Amino acid sequence: MSKDAPAEAGLATNVRAPQQGRSKASFERMLVAAENLLASRGSDEFTLNEVSRTGKVSIGSIYCRFDSKDALIHAVQFRVLGRVNEEMLAQIAIAREDASDLADLVRRLVDAVAETLRKHAALMRPLMVRASSDPVVAQTGKQFYAESAEAFITAVLARREEIRHEDPIRATESAFRILYAPFARHLGFGSAIEAAWEGDWVVLKEDISRMIAAFLQSPPR
Repeated sequence: MSKDAPAEAGLATNVRAPQQGRSKASFERMLVAAENLLASRGSDEFTLNEVSRTGKVSIGSIYCRFDSKDALIHAVQFRVLGRVNEEMLAQIAIAREDASDLADLVRRLVDAVAETLRKHAALMRPLMVRASSDPVVAQTGKQFYAESAEAFITAVLARREEIRHEDPIRATESAFRILYAPFARHLGFGSAIEAAWEGDWVVLKEDISRMIAAFLQSPPR
């Protein structure tokens, strides 16, 4: 799926992607400028005039491609999450291939998810905050989250014979939610930004790994 044409997925319909080389270069500068402003501000509190100055593109060129600032942010989100998920899925695949047993797989998967989120936190954080008030951003985020969850679940269920929980599918789905939430909180992915950065990152990864492994390997009551 093209990162430069989010309309293909039906997620950003107010984008007019360019076809020619110079226009594509200008379009790229718009998106990069908006990304940089999101990351540096830690919020979407910037103007299209600032995008124009930062990206060295005219304000008219921006409006030729986007109906509004919201449309630009939607395109940026699709592009950012596309990169995040591409990396996330690749790291999950490596973890699945290299793991020696279920506990080792869980440790590797936790590390893959946590470190990918942390690497891209500067851009994901303002987008996650915006999701609480922007249904398009929320919908897009849920779709990409679902792709990561599916990859995690598939990787764990490949070792179904080592799972002792009476419902492996339910347990694995719960495991991903258990995994994702504390790291999202730690990185400030939400409205309660004051709750972010609590505790030691390495210890958090270790404890989440051990808890999930124990949960999956606990015999039925």
